[in-house]
Amino acid sequence: MREETNNSTEVMSENINVDLKNESVDSVNAQSVLMRQSGASAVKGQSINAVDSFLGESNCQSLEITRGIAGFVRGDHVNIENGFTGVIAGDEIINNSVVGVTVGQSIRMNGSRSGIVIAREVHGAKIKTVFLISSRLDAPVETVVEPRSIVLFGAAAGLVFGLIYGMFRWLRFKR
Repeated sequence: MREETNNSTEVMSENINVDLKNESVDSVNAQSVLMRQSGASAVKGQSINAVDSFLGESNCQSLEITRGIAGFVRGDHVNIENGFTGVIAGDEIINNSVVGVTVGQSIRMNGSRSGIVIAREVHGAKIKTVFLISSRLDAPVETVVEPRSIVLFGAAAGLVFGLIYGMFRWLRFKR
């Protein structure tokens, strides 16, 4: 069932599967959603499968995105393949793509990049991240910020600040 309101489309279906192909809608609310080369601002459902699609915000139990873009994803089981996501929050996350922030209970990342990863468990291979907070880590991780680089940055910043401050004091004192 589609509702047209002021140039926007809402797809609402309680017990029916929704199949979108080459469509753009404001919101989708259904039990099962299949999107192919489509876009939606908000998607809610039990199961969402998006291929080559854009999802602004999605809330579901099971989500699979292949070569897609999503802004905010919240789900129990999330699987992202070759896509980009701003924020993922979930219990079990499989990420083979680029993500801004990943928060979850168990995360499996294979050849992935993420700005921030916060999880109870992180598994996988070849993870690249800026910040990583995890109680259990079973994967090789390449982090940009690590304790050694924080100490070096602090020392360099202190040295530069001290030199500039000293130079200004010396110039002011000389007058």
